[in-house]
Amino acid sequence: MSTDTDRTESHGTRRARIALLVGFVALTTAVIAAHRSPAQSYELSIYEATPLLFWGGVGVAALIGVGIAVRGPGTRRIGQGATLLAGASALSVAALPILRGYYFYGKGDPLSHLGWARMFDVGALHPVGMRYPAIHSISVLLSNATGIELRLAMMLTVAVFFLVFLLFVPLCVAAIADTGPAIAVGAVSALLLMPINNLGTHAVAYPTTQAIMFAPVVLYLAMGYASDRGDHRRLVGNVTGVGLLLALSTTAVVLLHPQQAVNLLGAFVLIAMFQYLYRRLGRDHPIAAHRRLYAQTGIFALVFLLWSARLERVYTAVVAIVSGLLSSTQPGGAVASRASSLTLLGGSLEEMFVKLFGVSLVYAVLAAVLAVAVLAGGVGRIDDDGTAYLEYLVLTGVPAAGFFVVFLLANAKTQYFRYHGFLMAIVTILGAVALTVGIDRLRDVRGRSVLSGALAVAFVAFLVLQAVAFHPSPYIYQPNSQVTEAEVDGYTAALEHRNESTAFAGIRSGPRRFVDLHYGTTTRAAEQFPWRRSVVPQGDFRNGTLESAFDGPTYVPVTEADVERETGLYEGFRYNESGFEQLEREVEIDRVQANDQFALYHVDPNASVGG
Repeated sequence: MSTDTDRTESHGTRRARIALLVGFVALTTAVIAAHRSPAQSYELSIYEATPLLFWGGVGVAALIGVGIAVRGPGTRRIGQGATLLAGASALSVAALPILRGYYFYGKGDPLSHLGWARMFDVGALHPVGMRYPAIHSISVLLSNATGIELRLAMMLTVAVFFLVFLLFVPLCVAAIADTGPAIAVGAVSALLLMPINNLGTHAVAYPTTQAIMFAPVVLYLAMGYASDRGDHRRLVGNVTGVGLLLALSTTAVVLLHPQQAVNLLGAFVLIAMFQYLYRRLGRDHPIAAHRRLYAQTGIFALVFLLWSARLERVYTAVVAIVSGLLSSTQPGGAVASRASSLTLLGGSLEEMFVKLFGVSLVYAVLAAVLAVAVLAGGVGRIDDDGTAYLEYLVLTGVPAAGFFVVFLLANAKTQYFRYHGFLMAIVTILGAVALTVGIDRLRDVRGRSVLSGALAVAFVAFLVLQAVAFHPSPYIYQPNSQVTEAEVDGYTAALEHRNESTAFAGIRSGPRRFVDLHYGTTTRAAEQFPWRRSVVPQGDFRNGTLESAFDGPTYVPVTEADVERETGLYEGFRYNESGFEQLEREVEIDRVQANDQFALYHVDPNASVGG
């Protein structure tokens, strides 16, 4: 009997190894296919423009990796290989703009962040003079150390933070539920990258996103610090290596983005309070035996106050939120406005919710069930430390949930979706723990292999649903965030050779992001550029009366991305095709500069046929 079992396991192990080999070959083929098909111009959808061979290879690799990892690998090494394969598959999708040779990725804020990084690089701005200098400093260091261009270094920095998230979420899950499938389930759950919602968090150089991706590092170190019962090696006095790393990690979060640091600082305060109460009340609870976070909370608070108190933006943000709460504006007005636009484009708010938050909702339900179980007195198959960690995670979500409600009521544009992103990092861990406990219990159930297979299929379906909404595309009614080299060159030439008395006006948004990139985001030239936010009036553009829209001569930059976005994605909703055609036809409008993806038009309302 034992021999038959050994033969079966050996046969299964051999099949798993062959499958992993196929998976890695498929993934390698996919990456090569994407790299050999670089973008030649602006692509409205990165999904449609990427070769099918890439998607097929990644799909096969993800299916094999997730299937083996979730169903039970047979050996530890095979399990690690399966997890690595699944992780590499997800990371290749996240890093697709790099694989496809995009000049830069990130149309709005990221261009301003690249402008700041350029200022760091040439010494025009010291990191201390900025409120969140971390990703800019890392990008500059990476660029100088490797010799790659700064724009590419910033894109790689974004990918590194995704990798950090993929590594530390499963570590957090394993710290809580120390059972066989913990690492695998945690890794697959992390691959979903649920904190990215493309409303308040984005897969680009966006400090809020990078701070959220780093949050599991802080949580993991906090768990290790709290469980120290005197067995950790002391460096100096009562300082342990884990304690030092925790203090450094909380400092890093402040430098990444103070707004997200507040979420974690609030969590530390709550955890410290609960530790005090459990000790004070003398309750027989694992939290009472944990090392207290008092000193770490104090260090965190001190660093945050020293860094943030000097920033004027912090005070203006607080005033804006208070004003929003006191005003009579409709809560969630930005969402209501987008819902109206979606209806006109043939979509709906319900459709967008399913696309962006469908998988997140499943995990949120799992996390809620687990939280209730913890509060009701514990969860089977999780030891005392794991139960305490679960309570810490539940407490960690409380400040972010509170801020979400406050910002929603204050109608702070889409700021509340930043807090949603942070909450989804917590939900990812809690949901993965709930699934880990459930899978572990399947060991005692007949038909375990069938149930595990069904769960693997569900995970793959989740991965597909998340992957297709990860990058902005027409699928979620958003244009690609690609920035082409020709577009940057066009704006650079326009700004260098412009008549300084001639105004600028952009399509849908002003030229301020490219102004930031060219001059440096907080240089005097950029901040005093008078037409940073000036836009072309929609009515005059649509009616063919653009020459009467301005009081004086005005430059109108038009990119291939503008035309594709307005006529292809939005179907002329604001700027129609005939409006773009008039730019080549009207006497009062001259094309003064152009390349294959950029044109600069000079609109002079005073021009005449005879002139």
